[in-house]
Amino acid sequence: MKIRLPFVLTGLLVATTMSHAQFVWPKPEYNKAEPGTYVEDPFIIKYRAEFFAIFRGDVARFERAYGEIREMVRKNPRDARATVWLGNGQTVDAIFKFLQKKADRETTLKRLEESRTTMNRAVALRRNDPNIVMMRAATLFVQGQYLPADMVPRKVWEQLRDDHLWFQKYIGPERMKKVSIHVRGETYGSLGLAYARLGDSEKARRAFEKVIEMNPGTAYERRARLEINRLAR
Repeated sequence: MKIRLPFVLTGLLVATTMSHAQFVWPKPEYNKAEPGTYVEDPFIIKYRAEFFAIFRGDVARFERAYGEIREMVRKNPRDARATVWLGNGQTVDAIFKFLQKKADRETTLKRLEESRTTMNRAVALRRNDPNIVMMRAATLFVQGQYLPADMVPRKVWEQLRDDHLWFQKYIGPERMKKVSIHVRGETYGSLGLAYARLGDSEKARRAFEKVIEMNPGTAYERRARLEINRLAR
């Protein structure tokens, strides 16, 4: 069942250029990669669709999936995939309730810190699993997109930057050319936003230019050009 989003959340969606919980909401064709290159874990893809449905107004779908994840972690606390999604669910639930005015600022900040702790635990369980690392990055991106700047500590942008730099090294420049449009676009697009929030406009610009170079004629190119224009203001 879909519900009407509160006015404040709807307005915020517009303010973030409808990026939802990612640099660009991917079209199905954006998820295709060349055979033999990095492919996202189907578990991650499945729960990304379920959880991020909330950003399109489908709260019930998120809550159902969030319940599934909590049960997985209850049964196996060392399930890294479920644990990183538990952290994501904690973030999404905290932000949604804050924007609905069902939770105050202090409570929300505590819950977001709990979320980051949960995701760090997931990464510690599978330190070199790119799916886990990048899911943490995607969740930190959500924290930065939907909250006032003074509620997002600098360490969020630093970790987001570091996760994407780690992933670039893990993939390597040649393989990066062959992964999906979604992976390329999110890797450099989110990195650019992290640099911008950290005050490094030059590195932000270079990251956005990389998005344009690697994803011409796509929504990623359009979003990157918007971000470059913002840097010039």
